[in-house]
Amino acid sequence: MCQSSLSCNGSVALLRKRVIKLAWPAILEMVLHTTVWMFDTAMVGRLSPEALSAVGFGGQLAFSFTYVFSAIGIGTSTMVARYIGARQQQKANSVLGQSLMLSFLISVSLACLYISYGETFFSIVMKDPLVIRLGSEYIKIVSLGLIFMIPTQVMNSALRGAGNTRLPMLSAMVTNSLNIIGDYALIFGKFGLPRLEVNGAALATTIAQIIGALITIIYITKMNSEVKLFRKNFIKLDIAVIRQILKMSVPAALEELNHNGSRLLSSFWIANLGTLPFAAHGVAVSAESMSFMPGYGFSVAASSLVGQNLGAQKKKLAELSAKESVKYAILLMGFFGVIFYIMPNWIIQFFTDIPDVKNLASKCIMIAAFEQPFLAISMTIAGALRGAGDTKGTFLISFMSTWGVRIPLIFVVINLFNKGLTTVWVVTVIQFVIEAILMGFRFLKGHWKEISLD
Repeated sequence: MCQSSLSCNGSVALLRKRVIKLAWPAILEMVLHTTVWMFDTAMVGRLSPEALSAVGFGGQLAFSFTYVFSAIGIGTSTMVARYIGARQQQKANSVLGQSLMLSFLISVSLACLYISYGETFFSIVMKDPLVIRLGSEYIKIVSLGLIFMIPTQVMNSALRGAGNTRLPMLSAMVTNSLNIIGDYALIFGKFGLPRLEVNGAALATTIAQIIGALITIIYITKMNSEVKLFRKNFIKLDIAVIRQILKMSVPAALEELNHNGSRLLSSFWIANLGTLPFAAHGVAVSAESMSFMPGYGFSVAASSLVGQNLGAQKKKLAELSAKESVKYAILLMGFFGVIFYIMPNWIIQFFTDIPDVKNLASKCIMIAAFEQPFLAISMTIAGALRGAGDTKGTFLISFMSTWGVRIPLIFVVINLFNKGLTTVWVVTVIQFVIEAILMGFRFLKGHWKEISLD
């Protein structure tokens, strides 16, 4: 007997439609976020290498730890998906309210930390006084927007867990469009506004984050939302729910801390190579981020469908949902890999017109082309495992591939063998090959099907 009509003859096509229906808004949302990042880099890249390095590291510093705490959204999405699948609406609403309260307290604390110690963080990593000054000003302004960023990500995660990937996409469409316009106006002093350069990029980002938060709050409180925010769930602490959220979210936060901590450490070593290699690295990372869009979208689809189907006791369908998501991710990210390899200069010239930066960044994304299929496997299977609640497993795999492969090899190639930036990018290819293999083994074992929220 089939577990559901979707698992019977002719059902795969219907399942694929569900996967695509969930994935495409998430992909478009990622496109919009990536577009802002690309435009930020491209506009600041017209100023100077120092400005590019300041915004590159400032953004990495500001958003790295923000994304760590945004991992609350992963636990939120997992729990909401399970409860929606099990038709327990009140529990889903409670998870949203408690997660939002927790995320707001964290975001305020984090903003205060960046405002107070932003210059200190920059001084530890950067050598150039101009980069330190520009970056310190940038991160102080961006910190105000971070107060709204984590709660917005948590609300959007709850909506995705409930199967609504369209509202986060529509919100991103509005806010990111305003962000790009704000970048142009405030960086270069257009439309009668002052020319603020690096500070203009920071101010545009902050305004966009506030608008994004307002749009999502209005939807989950006033509209016919799949998961609702009620005042009682936001202002009254529920220890049992908070404990469940943290049980799912802490490993995800550690995984994000692992990713971002390793990036900051490797950025410290790359910065020692000089301002030009560091600027080229930032440009190459921005360019490669285009390929993350399908991986992110199908990771979201896998997470939502796996969580909902496990909540409805449809384990076979949960497994099939993940496998179909992986297939699409490999196909699309593999396509980006081909583009990176055959036309790197065409891509990089969008981000900067500084010849030396452009040439080095082009070499980096040619190397990145080879990691795309493996990155697709890793991202999508990780999403499926998180949707099942196996956040501990994805953290352990990430930790092993990062601190067992990436960090030691980058240290060796830079500090012992005196190699350049391109060798660092070869190391990342090796890391993602190993990570994809480990994620695949974890998924095929099937322990994730038996995880309980209790």
